[in-house]
Amino acid sequence: MKSNILVIGGTGKTGRRVVQHLKNKGIEPRVGARKASPSFDWDNKDTWVAALTGVEKMYVSYYPDLAVPGAKEAIQSVTYLAKELGVKKMVLLSGKGETEAEACEKIVINSGIDYTIVRASWFNQNWSESFFFRAYFVW
Repeated sequence: MKSNILVIGGTGKTGRRVVQHLKNKGIEPRVGARKASPSFDWDNKDTWVAALTGVEKMYVSYYPDLAVPGAKEAIQSVTYLAKELGVKKMVLLSGKGETEAEACEKIVINSGIDYTIVRASWFNQNWSESFFFRAYFVW
Protein backbone atom coordinates (compact mmCIF):
# COMPACT_ATOMS: atom_id res chain seq x y z
CA MET A 1 0.00 0.00 0.00
CA LYS A 2 1.18 3.52 -0.76
CA SER A 3 1.89 5.71 2.21
CA ASN A 4 2.63 9.29 3.05
CA ILE A 5 5.73 8.50 5.12
CA LEU A 6 9.05 10.03 4.07
CA VAL A 7 12.34 8.48 5.21
CA ILE A 8 15.08 11.08 4.78
CA GLY A 9 18.31 9.18 4.52
CA GLY A 10 16.33 6.19 3.28
CA THR A 11 19.37 4.63 1.61
CA GLY A 12 21.71 5.12 4.57
CA LYS A 13 22.66 2.92 7.53
CA THR A 14 19.55 3.49 9.63
CA GLY A 15 17.15 4.86 7.04
CA ARG A 16 17.29 1.83 4.79
CA ARG A 17 16.40 -0.34 7.78
CA VAL A 18 13.43 1.90 8.54
CA VAL A 19 12.36 1.61 4.89
CA GLN A 20 12.68 -2.18 5.00
CA HIS A 21 10.74 -2.40 8.27
CA LEU A 22 7.89 -0.37 6.75
CA LYS A 23 7.91 -2.49 3.60
CA ASN A 24 7.72 -5.63 5.73
CA LYS A 25 4.51 -4.18 7.17
CA GLY A 26 3.13 -3.63 3.68
CA ILE A 27 3.82 0.11 3.70
CA GLU A 28 5.64 1.68 0.75
CA PRO A 29 7.44 4.77 2.13
CA ARG A 30 8.85 7.61 0.08
CA VAL A 31 12.64 7.37 0.18
CA GLY A 32 14.42 10.66 0.77
CA ALA A 33 17.70 10.40 -1.12
CA ARG A 34 19.55 12.20 -3.90
CA LYS A 35 18.81 9.47 -6.45
CA ALA A 36 15.20 8.86 -5.39
CA SER A 37 12.16 10.24 -7.19
CA PRO A 38 11.33 12.82 -6.06
CA SER A 39 14.87 13.40 -4.87
CA PHE A 40 15.91 14.86 -1.52
CA ASP A 41 19.35 16.40 -1.15
CA TRP A 42 20.40 18.15 2.06
CA ASP A 43 22.68 20.37 -0.04
CA ASN A 44 19.93 21.40 -2.49
CA LYS A 45 16.89 22.99 -0.85
CA ASP A 46 15.18 23.08 -4.24
CA THR A 47 14.56 19.33 -3.82
CA TRP A 48 12.88 19.60 -0.43
CA VAL A 49 9.39 20.78 -1.36
CA ALA A 50 8.71 17.99 -3.84
CA ALA A 51 10.00 15.37 -1.38
CA LEU A 52 7.87 16.66 1.51
CA THR A 53 4.67 17.50 -0.37
CA GLY A 54 1.84 15.22 0.75
CA VAL A 55 3.86 13.73 3.61
CA GLU A 56 2.24 13.31 7.03
CA LYS A 57 5.06 11.48 8.83
CA MET A 58 8.81 11.61 8.37
CA TYR A 59 11.98 10.00 9.69
CA VAL A 60 14.99 12.31 9.54
CA SER A 61 18.59 11.19 9.52
CA TYR A 62 20.95 14.09 8.83
CA TYR A 63 24.06 13.30 6.82
CA PRO A 64 26.82 13.28 7.81
CA ASP A 65 25.93 14.04 11.46
CA LEU A 66 24.01 16.55 13.57
CA ALA A 67 27.29 17.70 15.14
CA VAL A 68 28.74 19.15 11.92
CA PRO A 69 28.58 22.85 10.99
CA GLY A 70 25.39 23.68 9.13
CA ALA A 71 23.34 20.81 10.57
CA LYS A 72 21.34 23.03 12.93
CA GLU A 73 20.38 25.39 10.10
CA ALA A 74 19.41 22.49 7.83
CA ILE A 75 17.27 20.84 10.53
CA GLN A 76 15.64 24.18 11.28
CA SER A 77 14.82 24.77 7.62
CA VAL A 78 13.46 21.28 6.94
CA THR A 79 11.42 21.35 10.17
CA TYR A 80 9.82 24.70 9.31
CA LEU A 81 9.08 23.49 5.80
CA ALA A 82 7.59 20.26 7.16
CA LYS A 83 5.27 22.20 9.42
CA GLU A 84 4.29 24.54 6.59
CA LEU A 85 3.48 21.56 4.35
CA GLY A 86 1.36 19.82 7.00
CA VAL A 87 3.66 17.11 8.35
CA LYS A 88 2.03 15.76 11.52
CA LYS A 89 4.81 13.55 12.96
CA MET A 90 8.59 13.83 12.80
CA VAL A 91 11.16 11.30 14.04
CA LEU A 92 14.68 12.69 14.41
CA LEU A 93 17.73 10.44 14.70
CA SER A 94 19.98 12.23 17.17
CA GLY A 95 23.08 11.63 19.26
CA LYS A 96 23.08 11.26 23.01
CA GLY A 97 24.75 14.07 24.87
CA GLU A 98 26.06 16.02 21.89
CA THR A 99 25.48 19.76 22.33
CA GLU A 100 24.93 20.28 18.60
CA ALA A 101 22.50 17.37 18.39
CA GLU A 102 20.56 18.70 21.39
CA ALA A 103 20.20 22.05 19.62
CA CYS A 104 18.66 20.24 16.65
CA GLU A 105 16.36 18.30 18.98
CA LYS A 106 15.10 21.56 20.51
CA ILE A 107 14.18 22.83 17.05
CA VAL A 108 12.01 19.78 16.46
CA ILE A 109 10.60 19.78 20.01
CA ASN A 110 9.59 23.45 19.77
CA SER A 111 8.19 23.19 16.22
CA GLY A 112 4.64 22.28 17.16
CA ILE A 113 4.91 19.02 15.19
CA ASP A 114 4.33 15.77 17.08
CA TYR A 115 7.79 14.25 17.43
CA THR A 116 9.96 11.38 18.58
CA ILE A 117 13.66 11.85 19.24
CA VAL A 118 15.82 8.75 18.86
CA ARG A 119 18.96 9.38 20.91
CA ALA A 120 21.46 6.80 19.79
CA SER A 121 24.47 6.74 22.08
CA TRP A 122 26.24 4.05 20.08
CA PHE A 123 25.44 1.71 17.23
CA ASN A 124 26.35 -1.95 17.35
CA GLN A 125 28.68 -2.79 14.53
CA ASN A 126 26.94 -4.77 11.86
CA TRP A 127 29.60 -7.25 10.78
CA SER A 128 27.61 -8.32 7.74
CA GLU A 129 28.34 -5.07 5.91
CA SER A 130 31.18 -3.45 4.08
CA PHE A 131 34.79 -4.55 4.32
CA PHE A 132 34.30 -6.17 7.75
CA PHE A 133 32.24 -8.96 6.19
CA ARG A 134 34.76 -9.57 3.44
CA ALA A 135 37.78 -9.36 5.74
CA TYR A 136 36.26 -11.69 8.30
CA PHE A 137 34.89 -14.31 5.94
CA VAL A 138 37.60 -14.33 3.28
CA TRP A 139 40.58 -16.38 4.31
